[in-house]
Order: sequence, then C-alpha cells, then structure tokens
Amino acid sequence: MRVRIVSFGTNWWSPHPRDLSDPYCFRRRAVWFNSAGLKYGRRLCLCWIWPGHVRFNQRSGFHPEFRQRSIGKVFLSPGPANIQGRSHLLFSRLLKDARPDYYLVTLNATVHGPISFASRSWKSSGVLPVSISLRKDRYEAMVLMAAKDWIQSDLGFWMVSADGSNVRLASPGRGETV
Repeated sequence: MRVRIVSFGTNWWSPHPRDLSDPYCFRRRAVWFNSAGLKYGRRLCLCWIWPGHVRFNQRSGFHPEFRQRSIGKVFLSPGPANIQGRSHLLFSRLLKDARPDYYLVTLNATVHGPISFASRSWKSSGVLPVSISLRKDRYEAMVLMAAKDWIQSDLGFWMVSADGSNVRLASPGRGETV
C-alpha cells in the first residue's frame, strides 16, 4: 500500500533507548510514533476511542526534527494491522514519484466540525481509522482515505482534494469538492 501523508496527529513519541552508555543510542534502531491526541494547554490527553498509531523506522526516510517535510510525501506501508486491540500502521520507506492508494488525514472538531462517531454513517466503507481521541465535543481522528472516500461531519462531507494535498468540504452529492 502506498500512503501519502496529508497531516499528522498531535501526539509524538519515541521509545527510550535501553543502553544509554552507547553514544549512538538515540540514532541506532530509532523509531518514532504518531497518534491522535488532544492538547489542553501544555497537557496532552490520550482519550482514545480507537487506539492506534503510525510508526516510522529509522530507514523509512522520515526525520523527526523536520516532520513537516514529510507532508505530501508517499511512503510504502504493508497496511494497518491490529495488534493487541490497537491499529498499527508502519511506514517502511519513502517512495519517489509514486501514486498513492490512500491518504493519511487528521481531522479535528475546530476545523472539520463535529462528527458523530457513534453513528455507522460517519464515514464511507473504505475509510480506515488509525487513531481517534474523543473527549466531550473535541476530537482528533487519524484515518486512511482513498480518493473517493468521505467523512461526514455536521458541516458536510469531507473528501481528499483532487491534488491530494488536503481534505475539502464536498458538495451534497459527495462528488465534487467545493
């Protein structure tokens, strides 16, 4: 599966190395994770209703100090896997000039409006949730969407734009973006 990154979640972390005496312990076997989370001031809340994360290995082409450089890039992935009740999405390597099969998109209540996650019709059947945090009227949802998939909020239907750079509000017929 080829995945283009449109946006990331709020929560970033990396596991602590075991051997701190190694001068390269923060570079050797480095791994970075990203998932949905909600910020309250400087505090991060993981209110997962769909637990999961995206994983970048050291050789994936991802650089943690320059995360925004990965926006718009296409990565190779084996696809989401469910391990111990959590969704895991591994990005194994960066691809050059590849057409994506899916888009990694992060939505939130401020920009995209309220979503009723309890409803079965909040997304099209092709949307694959990766991580969703929800607390009262706030949420952050990381999902994989194909070009024709949609997500319904109180504002309307959200679809990936024609150029694949963002999500846009679609017309009521779910076809064309506005």
